[in-house]
Amino acid sequence: MKKLDFPEHFDLEASACHLDEPCYRVKIGTGEDLSQLMPFLNAVADVIQYEPGEEPVMILKIGGCRVALRSHEIAVGPVKDRKEGEKALSEVLDYLNETWARSHEIRPNFKPKRRANAMEIYKLLPGTNCRECGESACLAFAVKLALGRQSPGACPALSGDSGTMEKVQRLIG
Repeated sequence: MKKLDFPEHFDLEASACHLDEPCYRVKIGTGEDLSQLMPFLNAVADVIQYEPGEEPVMILKIGGCRVALRSHEIAVGPVKDRKEGEKALSEVLDYLNETWARSHEIRPNFKPKRRANAMEIYKLLPGTNCRECGESACLAFAVKLALGRQSPGACPALSGDSGTMEKVQRLIG
């Protein structure tokens, strides 16, 4: 795989991440096959989901953004505008290039990683809908945990129950 360069043009697409303010995602196509890089990222990055195979897909976190990789496509978000999108994309490309440059030092991990199931997480939550986590209900909190957009420590009831906290941590990876 050759070095991924910052593109002359990138798409900024509307994304449905917040109801009260607009947000976007940056999307680019690449001439390089990113599937070669995915097993190395799976070994070292904060991977939420990895589905190897004929059409591999990977979702991971890099620098506060969620990054979706397909063989020849990168999507990064949420970002609030083009300037933030440019910065986030640059950070992602740097991370991907650095990981590829170190790939000879990394033992690749080809094991699939599935996204946590929100209903499995919800069953472990207190169900009080107290809103102390900042979400409108425990189910909304479970969905955000499954998507990697919330931390289990935001729930005071979970913070006070180390056994349940450990189970939630295992589910979300």
